[in-house]
Amino acid sequence: MPEAANFDALISEFYRVWFRYHPVAAIFAGVPGYEGLLAADGDDDVGALSSWLSNLLLGLEELRFEELDPDRQLDLQLIFGAAMIEHRMLLEQDWRHRDPARYLPLRSLQELMVRQPASLCEALQGILERTGNYLRDARTQLAELPELVSTLWLAEALEMSEAGLPWLHRLHGELPQAHQCCAEQGRLQELGSSAAEVIEDFRQFLINDLAPEAAGSSDCGPEQVGRLLSHRHQLSLTGEQALALARQQQARYLRHLDELGIDQEALREQYVSEADLSGDARCQAYREESARFKAFVEAQDLLELPSQPLEFRVTDGCFSRPDCGSYLRSESGGILLIPDETRQLKGGETLSAIRLRCLYGGWAGRHYLAWAGGVQAHSLVRQINPSAAFKRGWAHYISWLLEARGFFTREDMLLLARRRLALAEQALVDLEFHMGRLDSHQALGRLQSLLDHPVPGLAESRLTHISRRPTDAFMALIGVAMIEQTREVVLRQEPELSLKAFHSRLLAHGAVSLPLVVKRVFGETVWEEVSGAVLGR
Repeated sequence: MPEAANFDALISEFYRVWFRYHPVAAIFAGVPGYEGLLAADGDDDVGALSSWLSNLLLGLEELRFEELDPDRQLDLQLIFGAAMIEHRMLLEQDWRHRDPARYLPLRSLQELMVRQPASLCEALQGILERTGNYLRDARTQLAELPELVSTLWLAEALEMSEAGLPWLHRLHGELPQAHQCCAEQGRLQELGSSAAEVIEDFRQFLINDLAPEAAGSSDCGPEQVGRLLSHRHQLSLTGEQALALARQQQARYLRHLDELGIDQEALREQYVSEADLSGDARCQAYREESARFKAFVEAQDLLELPSQPLEFRVTDGCFSRPDCGSYLRSESGGILLIPDETRQLKGGETLSAIRLRCLYGGWAGRHYLAWAGGVQAHSLVRQINPSAAFKRGWAHYISWLLEARGFFTREDMLLLARRRLALAEQALVDLEFHMGRLDSHQALGRLQSLLDHPVPGLAESRLTHISRRPTDAFMALIGVAMIEQTREVVLRQEPELSLKAFHSRLLAHGAVSLPLVVKRVFGETVWEEVSGAVLGR
């Protein structure tokens, strides 16, 4: 059998099993058959996953890399790095004894409500039916070693369960309009109420049994930071070197403030408060600003925009603000999520805030990334392993191009300055926290200092995200500089190349590991020059 067929068979067989442990990832990737499941968590299950990952690594190593086509070579490098990291984490930091929030079904239910698969009602019922036994098993696992339970993730579980309980009782009434004809709404109401009772019991267990003894951390440790930099991000850096680079980027952003005549200490006061928009006016502003972005990007010839339409979806059927980290595709096009102003924002939004949300999720942001390169750029491996350099860093990269072309207002510029400084500080907190330089209280204090006004739970939410995706904030920050430097090198070598053509080539193979993409598209020599300029090596 040719190596390409061997590779395809290995990947297909692996993901068929792997999704049983990561059903939410299947929802993200649009893979049917896992929507109503919760992650397998028994001792035998986890032992089998460890063996499965080990066998995958052995199988990948046995393949003749040079006989694979470039697309499969890229996929192999991505999945090999991801499998190495997951296998090590499974052996060293078993989540079942540390992470009560991961047991809760609420995020899975919310993702289903956001993405609205054809089998939505059946999937919701499947998860709700499994919740009772699942949380009973969770209590057994967590009670074995309560001192290992992460205090940060325990707090997340308590907050999530408190917010999710009333939502479960009304879940049957939150069904999207296309699914309101579901014949099982009565059954869904019954299951939602039963699941709420089970989760309330679980919450009391967390408060009474776990909270007094929980003393675990949620940092991954300096060794894992090094592995992530090497195997997830494909960077030859130590944690110390990454810290130095993050500080350099922070200094760059501070210099830009000086160029704009903005005093860092006075940045909060200099922000001109705009009137909040709400209701229909707010939704109309989203449509208008999105259209303005699209028209400007087309007029400036910056990007080859997708032909797929962009749908606006208010997340009023969610108990919390959804994670926008993955790309949102529907059968008809892409989706830009608008937070519900009552439940998630506790008020309206300024026009500048709306404009930046359109930047991150709209035509020049995640909607562009979701379709760039066509179907061939979005293999299953690449959908499961996106890079933070694109997922989060791309919007910051585009913001510099738009700023240079006069797109933003003064209010936008001030808000952007805050966002850029926040990214730099989050990258530093990311590395320092996971390398053991900061405890969770110190990290939380640093993140709270970034807020222009107190938002209950926002700093905690950001720290939780950092704890779950170590090194991603750093990669988003350094990714901006790497994309800029790649553009500079390539356009210097090919002065006839347009910005649009450069961006199309850069994204032709997916929004995945930037070093692998640059090497694949532009060659080793370009990567060496980019790496030397940005990373100093």
